[in-house]
Amino acid sequence: MMRRNILQASLLLKGKTKLYSRNYWDVLRNVKPKDLVYMDPPYQGVCGNRDSRYFAGIDRNKFIEVLCGLNKNNVSYILSYDGRTGEKDFGVKLPAYLSLEHVELCAGRSSQATLLGRDAVTYESLYISPALARITKEPIARILELA
Repeated sequence: MMRRNILQASLLLKGKTKLYSRNYWDVLRNVKPKDLVYMDPPYQGVCGNRDSRYFAGIDRNKFIEVLCGLNKNNVSYILSYDGRTGEKDFGVKLPAYLSLEHVELCAGRSSQATLLGRDAVTYESLYISPALARITKEPIARILELA
């Protein structure tokens, strides 16, 4: 099943996709309204000097300014940014004035909590840009339920 899904996704994206691994502002300054951008920056609350598994965090205020610019230019984007495990939030939710659609995705049992002898479920946040939300016929949460 997974192999089939990966192959189908590959066929769908072939010749239409560019992947980058560099500073986000270098990529985002060249995007157009016809593009779809997926961003997965380091999560707040889990990156920094204390945990070497993660790359250093990004400047949240600068990042929010960039998101405002993308919204102003009607760029469609999907952003995986913060989350929670059990009742513990990782990071601060993005501001309401960005008008992003927010969906929590259940990522399953937290491996970190398991290692610490706890039983907790992790939820990751997915944010959908206003431009992308406008072109879908149903709310993103409903589309994800059907997937």
